[in-house]
Amino acid sequence: MRILFLTQYYPPETGAAPARAQHLARALVRAGHEVRVVTGLPNHPSGEVAPSFRGAAGRREWVEGVEVERAWLWATPRKTAITRLANHLSFAVCSLPPALRGPRPDVVIASTPPLFHGLTALAAARWHGAAFVDDCRDDWPHAAIALGEMREGVVARMLDAVAQTFQRRAARILVVTPGMQRQLAARGFEARRLVLLPNGADTELFRPAPAEPRAEREFTVVYAGTHGLVHGMDALLDAAERLVGEGVRMRFVGDGVARPALERRARERGLAHVTFEDSVPPEGLVRILQQSDVCLATTRASVFAGETVPVKLFDSLACGVPLLAAVRGDAAEVVEASGGGLVVPPEDGAAIAAGILRLRDDAALRQRLAAAGPAWVAQHRSRRALGERAAAVIEEARLETHGRGVPPRPTGAHAVIKRLFDVTLSAVGLVLSAPLLLLIAIAIRLDSSGPVLFRQRRSGRGSGEFVMLKFRSMAVGTPDLPTHLVQPGAVRVTRVGAFLRRTSLDELPQLWNILRGDMSFVGPRPALYNQHDLIALRQEAGVDALVPGLTGWAQVNGRDDIPMDQKVRYDREYLERLSLSLDFAILLRTALAVFTARGAR
Repeated sequence: MRILFLTQYYPPETGAAPARAQHLARALVRAGHEVRVVTGLPNHPSGEVAPSFRGAAGRREWVEGVEVERAWLWATPRKTAITRLANHLSFAVCSLPPALRGPRPDVVIASTPPLFHGLTALAAARWHGAAFVDDCRDDWPHAAIALGEMREGVVARMLDAVAQTFQRRAARILVVTPGMQRQLAARGFEARRLVLLPNGADTELFRPAPAEPRAEREFTVVYAGTHGLVHGMDALLDAAERLVGEGVRMRFVGDGVARPALERRARERGLAHVTFEDSVPPEGLVRILQQSDVCLATTRASVFAGETVPVKLFDSLACGVPLLAAVRGDAAEVVEASGGGLVVPPEDGAAIAAGILRLRDDAALRQRLAAAGPAWVAQHRSRRALGERAAAVIEEARLETHGRGVPPRPTGAHAVIKRLFDVTLSAVGLVLSAPLLLLIAIAIRLDSSGPVLFRQRRSGRGSGEFVMLKFRSMAVGTPDLPTHLVQPGAVRVTRVGAFLRRTSLDELPQLWNILRGDMSFVGPRPALYNQHDLIALRQEAGVDALVPGLTGWAQVNGRDDIPMDQKVRYDREYLERLSLSLDFAILLRTALAVFTARGAR
């Protein structure tokens, strides 16, 4: 399948976001898919576009089998709320033209945050008729509020609305931690759409150093990664102050919004054994990790930070370097499960210093931790294995959205006339029935509590899923099952609902489904998403080549009164006899059946 991947950050930029995007794109290519990445001009984290990419907007290149196209964005070294907003918005706007042109993708993926290009990706998915997947690396803006970067208010609500707009329409949301999965589930996202796809390490690159005698040098402790607000790195400077004169060298490698303040504080405290180094490509990072005696990972002590897992954990463990993790929650569970590190309380300089000294003085402990990490990462957090999992999930999203890709029926002029008839009649029907629709909506609200419309997942052409609309005719809480599977007494039809069902007026909102192309006026009635037996029978009979209908040959020959296998035989008969005259005959018989209420429940 063809995949369009929108991500603002991509190599040669360094950090967790570009690394995750690169490995996901690689995995999709390895799975045999065609991947096109639309990304920005490399400028993160310095804020300056790399010299080799200045004027490169619109440039296309092939990297490891992935087509990478660069979109212009506005970049500046000045880091303020306004400049970040301009940077993010400029990419969202400038990435839209390349996202809309080119071969039609089957799936569009957005890597968020930033949030605004999530709307771009959703628009591209709608334009191309593709499935949409959100690779949600951070729960923004809720994370910003929890970290104190943003206050609750109008701006936060607007950003949340942006996120909700595309996430609510995603076939799948890939989340990186169990905590994020819990948070989104608590906000009402369906569990089936939330897929845990954690970060990991590239075990083909990050691996233990070859065995060789240890050169005489200071005991070296490395923090390598983003210097961000969530990481609580002030505690590392507190620890460094306690380690003065202990023969411990501390290297801070990376960039981020917190780095300037950290460097200033280190100078003010006279911490000569602490050095700050710029970010390096992954190949250089491997060498730095392999040359260290201990690696550090930190987060803040907040509840939110307990639901984050720093990516640096996995790189350090994969390199067989003992890990000292000042973390809590999900990250602490990862370290303990790996057997490759020690956990100390976050934001506690004394505990961090004590942990470093313990590891310095206990060579046997360091050896034991170093041996455990690589094996655990290879088994549980290999980027290759995680990428294969992602490819399978994205394929699920495509199948759910588009179905099995069976050849559609009817074809040719018949298909054009049938679709033209559906669009015209549904549009006219919606306009003419608007007063009636309003009256029904008012009656439903006056009769019982709950929403006016009932939304239900149904199986469409190719067994792909869509959301079918009906007027709600039952009390809230009635099981979402086909009529013949509901236990006696479990169906709680409202007073207005009984009338709507008897007259089939509850089906009127499906005019919108017909106008959208999810349904036709005539075709097999769409099965519920969980009617696996009926869906399998229709697939076997080839009936899912048809767009499902408001009414069908089976309905005018018995409606709910005939068994499932007989319904499928009628649907197959309709497929074999496809003609416009048969459609008109079914519509006339449907009108008669509605008038007599035959077979209705």
